[in-house]
Amino acid sequence: MYYNRTRAAEINAPIIVLEAALTMSSCLLLTCLLSAIAATGYGLSCIDCTSLSGTVCNGSSMVCPSGDYSCLLSYTVTSIGGMEISKLYIRQCAQNNLCSKTGSISLPNGKIKAGTTCCTSDDCLPPKPTLPPDSSEKNGRSCKACFAPNSKTCDTELFTDCVGNEMMCITQVSTTTGDVTSTTTVQGCSTKEMCQPARQMWNLNKMKVHLENTCLNNGVYVQPNLMLAAIALWLFWKSSC
Repeated sequence: MYYNRTRAAEINAPIIVLEAALTMSSCLLLTCLLSAIAATGYGLSCIDCTSLSGTVCNGSSMVCPSGDYSCLLSYTVTSIGGMEISKLYIRQCAQNNLCSKTGSISLPNGKIKAGTTCCTSDDCLPPKPTLPPDSSEKNGRSCKACFAPNSKTCDTELFTDCVGNEMMCITQVSTTTGDVTSTTTVQGCSTKEMCQPARQMWNLNKMKVHLENTCLNNGVYVQPNLMLAAIALWLFWKSSC
């Protein structure tokens, strides 16, 4: 009897080992499948909406693409002649390089100020962005300045004086697609934050706005005394001809 039990144990041992191996393999396979599903099937969800009323909007939830994304809140104020003409709030999924920015662009008789904040939980509301303070102090630089609707270029000889921290000359081309298709080009003075990233994409309800920023960090830096010297040399050259 003892022999039979021992023999039976020896016969069943490989079967038990095989069953354990199969069970372990199944668990590993299930774990891998669940990991793959989690990696490909889950993404951060964020509210997607736009408001021109000057108040933070609320809208439907959308799942962000995979990668380095956060829920973004953008606040942009546009002024012409010192009067605010629009206050735009945007909530959407955005790549992390759009987060935590505050900057401004000066245009002919106009100003654009913007700020962004982010958060990283599903459908979260980021804190209200802050805008850069107004400044009228010229920093010694000037940039070509223009506003050209329905154009991808902006040929101008008009210059605007840069103020505050606006040490860059920016050319910004915005292309809107969707219900309305249009392209607008602006040039002016800009803070560094408004130049990066060079390519951006924003959702405006049923429309998408693609921004392309090209910036120069030297601008046109001319001291007043050098400007006077240049004018004097030009007048001397004209009188000699």
